[in-house]
Amino acid sequence: MDLSGAFCYLYSMAYIEHNFFPLKVFVRNEYMYQHTKGLGEFTPGVVISVRCMPGQAALFQVLLENGVLRDKLPSHALLTEPKLPEVDLPFHFLQIWNCFSYNFTLIHLSYLYDTRVEVYMKDHKFYPGSYYATINWGSNDPNTDLSLAEDPLEHKSHHIILLDNGQIALQPNNRIKWSEPSFVTKPFPERPDYLVNKDYYNCEGFEKWHTEDSERMFYDTE
Repeated sequence: MDLSGAFCYLYSMAYIEHNFFPLKVFVRNEYMYQHTKGLGEFTPGVVISVRCMPGQAALFQVLLENGVLRDKLPSHALLTEPKLPEVDLPFHFLQIWNCFSYNFTLIHLSYLYDTRVEVYMKDHKFYPGSYYATINWGSNDPNTDLSLAEDPLEHKSHHIILLDNGQIALQPNNRIKWSEPSFVTKPFPERPDYLVNKDYYNCEGFEKWHTEDSERMFYDTE
């Protein structure tokens, strides 16, 4: 994959749709004909944006080589190679959690650039691939948000993984085994027994201290 220059991008939080780091793909033609024809046929294109709405899978917008801009394509509609995967994973394997919010960011975690991974799927098998980018979530409205986008027990990142079988997966931390050769030198536990983080950390939520009553720039605490 070619991500040259990708890390110079700085994006603020998007609402519903976000520019995508350009990715060359092959669209399964059956997704352009409501599955009435086109099975086993492919159209080259470039992913240019991703759309996220709570209660749905992430949807991608692709510029096709014939000049058509095709939107609302789930990850299962896209392949990085013009052939059907040997093991064709369904879309609910590729993305096991719906989008959490209309508000999200899309970033490259630069330390993990092109890192090799293995993804643990619903069939209890690991599938190899490479890290590409990450979608992360913010609350729609702190007063009425029902998506748990910022709940520490429920929040999950969606790491975009280019699987070796040609499919594209969006998976949380607890489904991925990372292989960073300059740092990861210990064997991966058969089943890590870490517990989920469920606490909010509020730096100001403590009694028995306050700032001094003055206008000094370098004030003290009491």
